[in-house]
Amino acid sequence: MGGAIVAVALVAIGVVLLVTGGGKDDDPVSQQTPDPTGTLYTPSPEATPNDAKGPNDTGVEVGWGVWFTPAKGWLADWDRSKGGKNYILQQFNARGLIDGYYWVRQTELYDAKGFAEHLVDIESNGMKNVRIGTGVACKPAGQAIKACYALSYTGVWVGSGGKLVKMQGFVTAYQDKFDRVTATDAALETSVYKRRVNELVYMNNSVVKSM
Repeated sequence: MGGAIVAVALVAIGVVLLVTGGGKDDDPVSQQTPDPTGTLYTPSPEATPNDAKGPNDTGVEVGWGVWFTPAKGWLADWDRSKGGKNYILQQFNARGLIDGYYWVRQTELYDAKGFAEHLVDIESNGMKNVRIGTGVACKPAGQAIKACYALSYTGVWVGSGGKLVKMQGFVTAYQDKFDRVTATDAALETSVYKRRVNELVYMNNSVVKSM
């Protein structure tokens, strides 16, 4: 996906300004020389989204022309009933257990801030002792991104058999100029967070680059 920067140049070429005296009126507007074509502001011709695949769209297609590149070792979630695209990091030598997840979802029902808060609420419903950090209106990284909002959280996930797993994660929502929101919901087990958080950042950057 790409954006266009419109440079506005107001060039007064060929406009004749007559200074008259003795009570004469100025020439009517209809007799003045018009500005040459293209010198006045015109709105961007991109009135509809361009969701065609571009050079930065690699890896997994999410929708609306947005793609992301899974980090090495991350696998598609075996649960196909989930909306969006969800990738997981399996625990070493522990089939069925995961160290983290990276879930990309999209909506037109919220703005960036609203969708980020909504997703954190959903995650907190499945955890205990949840602590949600202060939201941050992050600076959009490109012309195609209208707004960005991020929230971090920690909590204890209750697994099968009552196993308790401490998790740490963050949600980042990106709103494009057509008010479509793509959000990444990423988390890792606290014990591996510092060692592997760069993988979450890498995947987030691939989303931004695609937009």
